[in-house]
Amino acid sequence: MKTQFAFIICLLISMNGFCDKYVWNSKTPYPNFGRHRCAAFAIGNKGYMGTGHVNSGSISQAYSDWWEYDPSSNTWTQKADYPQQRFACAGFVIGNKGYLGGGNEQNFGDRDEFYEFDPINNTWTPKATLPVANGGGLGFSINGVGYMALATSLYSYNVITDTWSPVPCTIPFQDYSSSFVINNQVYVLPQGSNTLYMFDPSTGITAVKAPFIGDARYAACSFAVRGQGYIGLGYSWTSSSMLKDFYQYDPIADSWDTIPKSFPGVRRDYVPSFTIGDNAYFGTGSNGTNLVDVWGYEWKLSVGTEEFQKNTNINLFPNPITTILNIQFNNESQFSESIFKLFQLDGKEVMSYKIPSLTTKVDLSKIDQGIYFALVLGENHEVLISKKIIKY
Repeated sequence: MKTQFAFIICLLISMNGFCDKYVWNSKTPYPNFGRHRCAAFAIGNKGYMGTGHVNSGSISQAYSDWWEYDPSSNTWTQKADYPQQRFACAGFVIGNKGYLGGGNEQNFGDRDEFYEFDPINNTWTPKATLPVANGGGLGFSINGVGYMALATSLYSYNVITDTWSPVPCTIPFQDYSSSFVINNQVYVLPQGSNTLYMFDPSTGITAVKAPFIGDARYAACSFAVRGQGYIGLGYSWTSSSMLKDFYQYDPIADSWDTIPKSFPGVRRDYVPSFTIGDNAYFGTGSNGTNLVDVWGYEWKLSVGTEEFQKNTNINLFPNPITTILNIQFNNESQFSESIFKLFQLDGKEVMSYKIPSLTTKVDLSKIDQGIYFALVLGENHEVLISKKIIKY
């Protein structure tokens, strides 16, 4: 019995991209033990997370381990340790290098060290120390310039001259505030405040934007994807409790709203995040227990009405399938950097990994029976083939 199905990825070149919304996906947990006040950033298509703090009873320990996350394979790889045992560091990325510094030492003293991370050589290089020792600051980059909000002041970093300079800015910066960058402007929600500020480094102008509609909070999770800002989790300034809500900011409409799908994880604060393409990733933190789980807020794929195959040199078979799905390339040059992904029909990602060879066997024996959507992505995540797969 042969059944034909037709499906298509809704590819749009506009800012809205795919034709459906985000889903929450549980990711491979942080590969070391649970902690909070980690640091994180993304370089290219990889995320990096590490350092952090564990305190329980009389125990207070800072850490230096540093890890690389590959979203295509959902795996972590240990990298060179950060040169110090620190927590509550801040950083940013310029080009293909990451920059991280400040934070607290084990006894909570503020520090001013600053380092450059080279992911290719897997090295940390000391740079000019921060102008102010600080833990819990904000870091971001705009147009090739790094910025750090340290205590109550903003400073810029010139990567060429390795120098820091004060930046006139009227935002009332505080430690453990929230921030995100959209269209070369930084948006800051100071801890314990509902007032959202926007700062444009190109003009030096600070503006007050639409007030945040959730509880005032600190040590929250914040990021921007697809031109929208997000703030959630953290510790409530008003109810003195952990939070798990998330809110979305539209800079064009200058308005806040709740997100359509509630965060399925547990409440927490001190949550680092990084973004890769259209997707945001965050994890660890604390709610009285040091946490290890990691989550992706990922743009999901939706189902259309036509089968899509850009390249006839790729085959997925058999279909229907019981255990093994074969992926076959007829051209050796085409499988390089290719990724296989499997989705439920609601867009939830089930599997993702790099394709290693011209002929690859994918074991689906542990996947539940049902109907799935299989994709092969080429360089720059271009969809080469999308096909409905029946698993029985």
